[in-house]
Amino acid sequence: MKEDFAKLLDEYFKKRKGKKKIIEGTVIKINGKDVFVDYGGKSEGVVPIEEFETLPEIGDKVEVSIVEPETEDGYAILSISTVRTLKKWEETANRLEKEKIVEGIIRQKVRGGYKVDIGSGIYTFLPLSQVDIIPVTRPDDWLDKKIKAKVLSIDRKRQSIVISRRQLIEEERKKKRKEILGSLKEGEVVEGRVKNIVDFGIFVDVKGVDGLVHKSDISWSGLKTPFEITSIGKKIKVKIIKIDKEKERLFLSIKRIHPDPWEKIESIIKEGEKLKGKVAKLSSKGIFIELPHDIAGFIPADYLKNKHLKEHKEYTFTVEKIDREKRRVILSCPEELQR
Repeated sequence: MKEDFAKLLDEYFKKRKGKKKIIEGTVIKINGKDVFVDYGGKSEGVVPIEEFETLPEIGDKVEVSIVEPETEDGYAILSISTVRTLKKWEETANRLEKEKIVEGIIRQKVRGGYKVDIGSGIYTFLPLSQVDIIPVTRPDDWLDKKIKAKVLSIDRKRQSIVISRRQLIEEERKKKRKEILGSLKEGEVVEGRVKNIVDFGIFVDVKGVDGLVHKSDISWSGLKTPFEITSIGKKIKVKIIKIDKEKERLFLSIKRIHPDPWEKIESIIKEGEKLKGKVAKLSSKGIFIELPHDIAGFIPADYLKNKHLKEHKEYTFTVEKIDREKRRVILSCPEELQR
């Protein structure tokens, strides 16, 4: 990728003419709209008279730049306005070396990117890969857009300036992320937007910072999957468990927004009590049941005696035992199946 980028830059610069030099010359003749200038070494050239801000006189010293080395008439075509542009380019280059940021308007598509007009007749090169943080799929849409970009390089020999809008956006986002990370606190409950859902958890954007709710931090019962809890684009509340400032990411939890029900399980559920619950998961060892207060219930396989429960259906169960070690409430087979 870097080699391709370098090749595109090289091709772009080869199409440009080499850096023009500023030469001091002397006005030796004025013929109508042509001003003849001796620019040294018995070399003479012509400058259009309209390029002079005031009418020149024979013997005046002028700074010129060679536009064409020699015409059929034996004279070089010289320019004073080009000298002004060259000086302005140097001034601009000196300023951009300090400021590092430039504003301009995308004017033209070239191979590998765009020419960006930054004023005073000066153009910079914006590689296509440096336009945005996402790939550009419709290049024409960017024409005539005003942009702000970071200066990547200034080549005085080639008289070229390469800029990147993408890098500026990335740096501004990184700066903003650091500011946000500094304002967030572990243990704080915040709102975020779901970016993605995978088997092992939920990716959440919290004020521009990426965070992950691992599947083990979704529910105290451990019976809910990431896909059951939410959907992409939805806003959810999460608790910040840990802030990794070095990697700029958050470890989040949904279940820890609420206290662990097992800390006061005896005051929530009593042995012999009848509870409604929904069948969450079937296994060879038994059936897992979603109970109120985000508590997991379990019916051992030998309690079922060939009775079949339907997944996701709600039944009424009787509490047989509270298993603190495995954090399960052991349930008997639903009454409606025992009749």
